[in-house]
Amino acid sequence: MDGFDVAVVGAGPVGLTAALLLADGGARVVLLETAKAPMDLPRAISIADETFRTMDRLGLAEALKAESLLGTGSRYFGLNDRPLASSTPVPSRIGHPAKSQFDQPVLEELLWNKACEHQGIEFLAGAQVNSISQKAGGVTVGFDSDAGAGTVTASWLVGADGGRSFVRESLGIDLVGSTQQERWIVVDLLNVPGAREPFAEFHGNGTRPYVLVPGIKGRLRLEFMLFDHEDPDEMTAPDKILELSRPFHPELRTEDVRRAVVYVAHQRLARTYRSGRAFLIGDAAHLMPPFSGQGLNAGLRDALNLSWKLLEVLRGVGTDRLLSTYESERRTHAAKMVKVSRRTGAVVMAVGAFRTNLRDIAFRAVSLIPAVHRYLGSMRFITPPDYRNGVAIKADRDVDRRLAAWVGLALSQPTLTEEDGSVSPLDSHLGSGWALITLGAGSTGTTAGNQFWSLLGARRITLAENSHAARRNGDEQVLADAARVLARPGLATPHTVLVRPDRYVAAVFTDQSETAVINKLRSYVDPLSRS
Repeated sequence: MDGFDVAVVGAGPVGLTAALLLADGGARVVLLETAKAPMDLPRAISIADETFRTMDRLGLAEALKAESLLGTGSRYFGLNDRPLASSTPVPSRIGHPAKSQFDQPVLEELLWNKACEHQGIEFLAGAQVNSISQKAGGVTVGFDSDAGAGTVTASWLVGADGGRSFVRESLGIDLVGSTQQERWIVVDLLNVPGAREPFAEFHGNGTRPYVLVPGIKGRLRLEFMLFDHEDPDEMTAPDKILELSRPFHPELRTEDVRRAVVYVAHQRLARTYRSGRAFLIGDAAHLMPPFSGQGLNAGLRDALNLSWKLLEVLRGVGTDRLLSTYESERRTHAAKMVKVSRRTGAVVMAVGAFRTNLRDIAFRAVSLIPAVHRYLGSMRFITPPDYRNGVAIKADRDVDRRLAAWVGLALSQPTLTEEDGSVSPLDSHLGSGWALITLGAGSTGTTAGNQFWSLLGARRITLAENSHAARRNGDEQVLADAARVLARPGLATPHTVLVRPDRYVAAVFTDQSETAVINKLRSYVDPLSRS
């Protein structure tokens, strides 16, 4: 099979999301997966607001929310289960719960079914990839299946085939980092009666540290630290799992145990995320401890970041420098999340009365400092991506400093009022490509600028503070941001916010600085070169 734009290897949540985003953008995608059906075992369990935002683009957010425990926090306990801290995420700016607990099989089935139905995706389930070769114009992927051996060719390759990635190995890319010494047993239970408060619990009790994560519809995850002298097979035997779990579910039956496995956490990053025409995303690119719930969320950010950049290249607008920013933007943030996850685990995994007591004293001492207390209590240590060193143009001096601070960060999502009085979220108006949001009085822009943005396909939106100002003005839509989430009163001149296809702010400018922004942006996307 020849002539695909992108070949995606691996149909877990990350690979499926990448394939769907690419196909929705008009790319011809071939998706290869060893399994013949979506996985039915829970693995990832925490989902971030940005993931819901991505699922909303695919039309799956509401179905996923119906199966999720929304708006959750964390609680930490020390020696003798004395409370150490309680934290809830900073309220989300982007229109979805900041942190929630979900069921991965639900997500996988939603994505799998949508991929099977998508006209732009050739889904080869049951295809075991066995070779990868590159040449100047594209990649060739060899595979085995029940129907025999075959090959596919594509302009680009995306490796989303997990921690033991064949794609990564074939490209000769090694993982750098370390492996955690401590082993853990993860147990997923069903039919647990009653409802728990919406908090994941981290119990560093000094004897056997454990983690408890509630779900909905009777789901509960338990994780227990395994000691060096304990045999994994013995500790995951049905009787032992019942013994460990019954304090949390006294009537537990063997059939209520959905999964019980031993895992070892890795703290590793691929040395590079790109080799020629091939890219790595998800666990193929990074492996991180589970304690901060960032692994899958990081992978889905990879999928969104890479997909829009490939789409720009495929339509003849994006440059190779644009593709290079995939690694600089995503690897940097993944490295931060690996460190955060490792540090969170270290808090939980202290054992022995002396070490545990010392940790508790230190934790309580630093928590007495107001700034530290706020930092921990609002989970600010889980920092969102900051792409200021990627596809982002530093604001000129003529830009209001409040708006200049948005560059490189995810765009906030207010609820807006339309001309007929109906309300809707901002994302529903942005489309899937670039967008220009004007704040303050209307801006005409420069003639050259208008040509550039038109060729780029950017949508135009103006945000007003008064709901009576909402209207349609030619190709421009005027919407009311009465809560002033984005709208800023008192701007001396109109400002325009340039929004990337992934909803991150690429630039903020006035008419005066518009040409300078365009000139810098052309190193990443240049529609003028094909006009």
